[in-house]
Amino acid sequence: MCRPSTELRVTLVMRNIRKTNIELMYHIADFLMRLRLLLFAALILALPMAASAEEQTTLRLGDSAEQAQWQTIGLKNVGLVPDGIHITTSVPGILSRPIGLSHRIDVVEILYTSPRGASISFMWRKKGSATNNYMQIPVTLQPSLAPTSIIVDLSAVGGWDPHTVSIGFQIPPGSDVIFHTIELSGWSIGEKVIESIRCFWIFDGLKAYSINFFWGPLLCTSPITRTHLFQSQPPAAHSALRVIYALLILGTAVILFRAWKNPHSGQRATIIRRVLVLFFVFWIVLDIRMGAEFLATWTYDVRSYLMQPIGKRTFRTFNFLSDFALATRGILSDQPRYVLMTPTTNFMNFMRYQTYPSAPVSPADGSGATIWLVYERPDLAFSTDGRIVQKGQPISPVGQIIHEFMDGTFVFRTTPPASATP
Repeated sequence: MCRPSTELRVTLVMRNIRKTNIELMYHIADFLMRLRLLLFAALILALPMAASAEEQTTLRLGDSAEQAQWQTIGLKNVGLVPDGIHITTSVPGILSRPIGLSHRIDVVEILYTSPRGASISFMWRKKGSATNNYMQIPVTLQPSLAPTSIIVDLSAVGGWDPHTVSIGFQIPPGSDVIFHTIELSGWSIGEKVIESIRCFWIFDGLKAYSINFFWGPLLCTSPITRTHLFQSQPPAAHSALRVIYALLILGTAVILFRAWKNPHSGQRATIIRRVLVLFFVFWIVLDIRMGAEFLATWTYDVRSYLMQPIGKRTFRTFNFLSDFALATRGILSDQPRYVLMTPTTNFMNFMRYQTYPSAPVSPADGSGATIWLVYERPDLAFSTDGRIVQKGQPISPVGQIIHEFMDGTFVFRTTPPASATP
């Protein structure tokens, strides 16, 4: 029996590969065409949902009619002032009011004033639950002498009821807070879908934890959440991979169901190709996003650091710390150690590397050090007797600022003690 030559076998294999590739490209094109029609149909169906834009209700606690809606439990010294409700209490208590809005609530924005700040809790009661059955999440009010707003995103909070029947605050003892206004905002389903797509393409940028992991694509449902997405850890959003995995499982189930309903098209090779096409499409989408995130980070570094002159360049979360270290090397050349004060301890290791062999130490370990480097600490002041002051308390020996880069960033040299007169 004659065997086909090697050239003939190679030709047959190449033809089979070309045929398989053509069939695969045909299935990809067919899938994309079906996907385009599906997306177009979804867009048409979403138009009525998107017609209802953001709905917002503002509770002005300075109005007498609004003040009458609020009830207190256990609180003392509750003042009804023209610009809000003023609470100064030495015991814990609750400030709450019933609420029945026609629109859903996704985000709460609180305008307050608190000289000392407070760690309160935002409370709500679900529809149909007992009168005293409240759920709550912690909210930290930063110290503020002027009206300041804080945003509480509830869209990703488990147990939140967007049609809650009561809201309120649990106030700890020692609090001094004035609540001015409370804005309750909600978005339609169409806008939530649009915001989820926008949120998918928001990138975190490189942070200290990026050496270990990236957050990856996230889904959020409000523009406020998207704006503040990575300002808190973990982000108040859901992983987009949950949706992608669900769509992969659903798509595979549909392919298998159609093959079962139509046995003539249920060949194993056809089913496998269709499933692979489904995986391939989602893989391409995730790969495009990953590449876009890399390009966005690289472009930001080029524009903010590589293309800027020394003194104006910034590097990610370090800002201009590298130029600050470069400018102070000469001052530290004869110093075995110096005191370093920065807004975060993450900068300590960076400066230790940049200023070696001179070593940075904390103010508590700075006895004998004559140079103090202060970087981005606008909370520090300089007293009349020549000391660095933090929260009204002097923390440095007497000295003087020998160079000031900007408010809160300067070089301080201590004054050597006067020699004793013989």
